[in-house]
Amino acid sequence: MFEIAIFRYSDLHDGDDEVSPDKVICEFIEHYKHYFDPVYVDEGDVWFQRGKTWLSFRDKSGGDKPITIMLMGPITEQLVNDLKEEVKRVYMRTCWDCKKEFKDKTWAVCMDCRNK
Repeated sequence: MFEIAIFRYSDLHDGDDEVSPDKVICEFIEHYKHYFDPVYVDEGDVWFQRGKTWLSFRDKSGGDKPITIMLMGPITEQLVNDLKEEVKRVYMRTCWDCKKEFKDKTWAVCMDCRNK
């Protein structure tokens, strides 16, 4: 089992006490999207840290309220890689025209479709 804890100003703010291994990535990403909405927090402003039994993503943007999302439990290399891959997907968009995934904060269509 895993535990997800969200800290705001280093105080416990939210989280899930028990998250099963088969749902841990999905639950973590839900919290990530809620607290680190890509519209307001750039990918480069979120810092990743890891220990043996925990990992965390921390908002270093200097915005309103500093937030840390922490995952505690049996952290494996595979889990870290899968989680980082899913975090990258949070910042991807799907082009309205061609349905290709691309990374852009402001456009709803990819560069290829914009240049047609």
